[in-house]
Amino acid sequence: MRKALVFAKRTNTWELISANLKPHLAEMPYLQDIVTALDGLVTQGKSLDTAQEVARGQLQDAVHKRQELEKQGESLRRRAEAHLRGSFGFTSDDLVKFGIRPRKSGSRGPRQKKPPAETPQPAVK
Repeated sequence: MRKALVFAKRTNTWELISANLKPHLAEMPYLQDIVTALDGLVTQGKSLDTAQEVARGQLQDAVHKRQELEKQGESLRRRAEAHLRGSFGFTSDDLVKFGIRPRKSGSRGPRQKKPPAETPQPAVK
């Protein structure tokens, strides 16, 4: 975005100098080629800027469409995964062939008892 603003600023200065030089071309005919070239560059610059804005809009549309597609795809994947877990069971190894990690089965190990909190001892004098 910064580069677009810099480009717009430059084309505006080109247009300004060209417009302000035109009344003085009778006195300075050697600047005619420069003014003509500047006018051409200003026209090309505005055309390219318009094309860039159109492309930016198309990119934004494509990004939004892709994001919507991702949402729909993930929703369908989650639904299919839920059906498969319900059909095969949450811990079934058959889920792996569908790209689903089965839930671990078995105990999680013995529970650890929390150590009793130590009470501070009073200082002995």
